[in-house]
Amino acid sequence: MSSSLPIEFESLGLRPFAEVLGYQKELRQKRQTGEIVDRVLFVEHPRVITRGRRPADEDFRVPVERLREAGFQVEDAGRGGKLTYHGPGQLVAYFIVSLRERRWGIPEFVRRIEGAILQCLAEYGIAGERRAEYPGVWVGGRKIASIGLSVDRGVSMNGIALNVDPRLEDFETIVPCGIPGCEMTSLRRETKQGPSLDEVSRRLAEEIRDAFAEDAQAKVAPSNL
Repeated sequence: MSSSLPIEFESLGLRPFAEVLGYQKELRQKRQTGEIVDRVLFVEHPRVITRGRRPADEDFRVPVERLREAGFQVEDAGRGGKLTYHGPGQLVAYFIVSLRERRWGIPEFVRRIEGAILQCLAEYGIAGERRAEYPGVWVGGRKIASIGLSVDRGVSMNGIALNVDPRLEDFETIVPCGIPGCEMTSLRRETKQGPSLDEVSRRLAEEIRDAFAEDAQAKVAPSNL
C-alpha cells in the first residue's frame, strides 16, 4: 500500500450527543490550523433524535415533548439531512478529516466512507448496497447505516451511524432521514448474532484505513450519488 496521510482513531465509549458535538468542534478547529492529524471518533450515544439542517418537524411521529418524557434527547446536529436516531447498540463514527489536504470533494469522501462500511459488513457475510438517491448503506431495501456530514474550511465533522444491535423500534418515533417508508435493520437482525461495538469498530477502523489510502481509488465501488 502506498503512503497516505495519517489518521488516528479514538474510542469514547457511551457519551451524550451534545458533549461529543462540542468535542468535534474543538477537534475540527485544531485540524483546520494543523495542530492535529485526521481523526475518527467512535462513540455510542444514549437515546437521542438529532436534527440536520433541512426542516423536518413533520418527520416526528411522536411529539418532541413525549419523546423527552420517554427519555430521549432532541438535539441539533449541524449536519446535512433531516432527523436521525442514535442510541445504545449503534456504532457512531465522527470524521474530523481534511478534505482539502486529501484533495477530495464531498462525493469522493462519501464514496470512500460507504466503501469502508460495505467492506466491514462483508466481513459478517452481509451484502450491503448503495442507493442512487440516498447516501448510506442498505441491505435488501432496509437501511443499516446512515451518513450525515458537514464541511467547514475544508475539514469535515459529523459522520455515520452503523446499526449493530440497537432497539429498532426506537426508529419508529421518526421518519428516518426523511425517507418515507424507510425500514431500518441491524447486524443482529441480518446475521442473528450480536457482535460487540468494540469488535465492529476495530474492523471498521481497518476498512477506513484501507479506503482512505492514496491507492484505494480502484477498490472503491463507483458512486451512485
